[in-house]
Amino acid sequence: MKDARDPGTAEMSLALQRGRGRPRKADALTPAQRAARYRAKRVLVPLDRLGVSDAQHDDVVRERDDLLAVNAELRAELVKLQAQFAALASKRDVTKKSRS
Repeated sequence: MKDARDPGTAEMSLALQRGRGRPRKADALTPAQRAARYRAKRVLVPLDRLGVSDAQHDDVVRERDDLLAVNAELRAELVKLQAQFAALASKRDVTKKSRS
């Protein structure tokens, strides 16, 4: 808008200014489409498509089970050792108090 009474005023362009932020893509996915794509990626793939035979899978499962059993044994041993340590510590405290 030019002031008719002011000869030094230049004509202003009234072009629309672009909004703030990154412009939207024309082919952007909706949140529901993105969620569906995410869920589709997370679907379990059959072992034969991964190139793993049933025998290999069974070997891995057996090894896992063996390691879980060893882990359980070690945890039980740890509990026993902690109990022994607590007993020795309490005896030490008792003898220390009796000397004082």
